[in-house]
Amino acid sequence: MTQLVEGQNLQDGAIICNGPNGNEPCARDYDSGIMGVYSASPAINLDDASLVDGKPIVSSGKVRVRVSTAAGKIKVGDYITSSKTLGVGQKANKSGYALGTALENLEDDMGMISVSLGIRPAVLATTVGDNLWESLRSGLNSLYLTPLAALRYILAMLIVVGSFMLGFVYFGRVAKSGVEAIGRNPLAGRTIELGVIVNLIFTGLIMVLGLTLAYFILRL
Repeated sequence: MTQLVEGQNLQDGAIICNGPNGNEPCARDYDSGIMGVYSASPAINLDDASLVDGKPIVSSGKVRVRVSTAAGKIKVGDYITSSKTLGVGQKANKSGYALGTALENLEDDMGMISVSLGIRPAVLATTVGDNLWESLRSGLNSLYLTPLAALRYILAMLIVVGSFMLGFVYFGRVAKSGVEAIGRNPLAGRTIELGVIVNLIFTGLIMVLGLTLAYFILRL
């Protein structure tokens, strides 16, 4: 698929984002407004491209992308995302919006590599706390983007927050009733403690289920 970007002086392989001034080269890490890649000679061209004051953006398939090793050396299969360097991509080291996956290695400071485009949120195997924070940050940023991207982030965020709140509220009630029951009947203490442990496990399962569901929503 090929769209058009306004403006001149674009470098071949520049990553394009939907910003406040329209489609322009990305200028921040993990930009959730990634639209595609400017290609000087895309495989697909619009029939009326010559009639439009703009440049082509490739948003699907395989394309050459300008990237750097600012976030680490790039290996085949690594997620590629935007960076603070205008229009230049980098390796994704945490969860966030990604352009696609690298099809080539890059060990030098900067160069062009082939990337399989798959513009969507990418969830990397980091700590739960980091993933939650990135989901919240990206969800807030997505309020200014396409309805589908915003809905995906917001839904995942609501599920995570809701599952944790439900888990804590449920466990809090069970723990309180357990303490009261032990006070009334100390002889049944072990049985009550076992019941509290079972409910604690159930609470953990609720939280894990919420995180898993949010993960698959972000992976869609």
